[in-house]
Amino acid sequence: MNRYFDRIHKGAPIDDVEIIDMHAHLGPHFNMFIPACDAESMIRNMGLCGIDKTVLSATMSWDSDFVFGNTMMLEAIRAHRGRLYGACAVNGNYPELSHDELERCFSEEKDVVMIKIHPLITKCQMNDRRMKSIYEFAAKRKLFVLVHTWLDEDPYGNQDLFAEVARDYPDIRWIMGHSGGPHGSFHAVEIAQETENIFLDIALSMCPAQQIEFFVKEVGSDRVLFGTDNPYIDPRPQVGRVGLARISQEDRKNIFSANARRFIDFD
Repeated sequence: MNRYFDRIHKGAPIDDVEIIDMHAHLGPHFNMFIPACDAESMIRNMGLCGIDKTVLSATMSWDSDFVFGNTMMLEAIRAHRGRLYGACAVNGNYPELSHDELERCFSEEKDVVMIKIHPLITKCQMNDRRMKSIYEFAAKRKLFVLVHTWLDEDPYGNQDLFAEVARDYPDIRWIMGHSGGPHGSFHAVEIAQETENIFLDIALSMCPAQQIEFFVKEVGSDRVLFGTDNPYIDPRPQVGRVGLARISQEDRKNIFSANARRFIDFD
């Protein structure tokens, strides 16, 4: 029997391996009720399932005000030092302001550790020329950039656009957010096999059966990152997906936290 079967089915947190959530958000969204979306509630839910650290960006950054959203993020990580870390949100429609925000967030706060972009909601294609200064900032610092990717009908951030930009910027560590969506797993794997600086993200509400096992078999556990989309999605099922996956314990450790720690100093 899987070593975590009893704990997960009893609803007990996993406590013998560090878990770092690389894909989470903060605050309300304009067209969706999201309970427990404040930092304190997120910390409480992290404790319920054993998540030690979370990297987050503010939800309102995509459709409202990314400067205010980044300020929310900074306040949250300062209030919960060692538990919450920041992803600076940027928007290619505002290239100068985005660059100013990158300078502000990364200079003011050591616990801002990566960049987040959402091409679909901001309606700025990944390969738009206005994104160049953002990518150059990330490449110079060899940062992770988490990108919302979805299916082929997304004209702004589909998997092929993502792959095109990732190849153009090999010094960036690209996280394919949601790995292309509920039916994108096969193409996500093909892209990751061809491009070594791409990491697959498991955050998803409609999860294909044995997706974790498929990613590990085809790409290797060292390029799969744990993410929950908390508080959009309850983080507990995402922990269960990895904890109950038919993979080795070493693979589980890689996904849960070791991969993130290879590139980010969380101490």
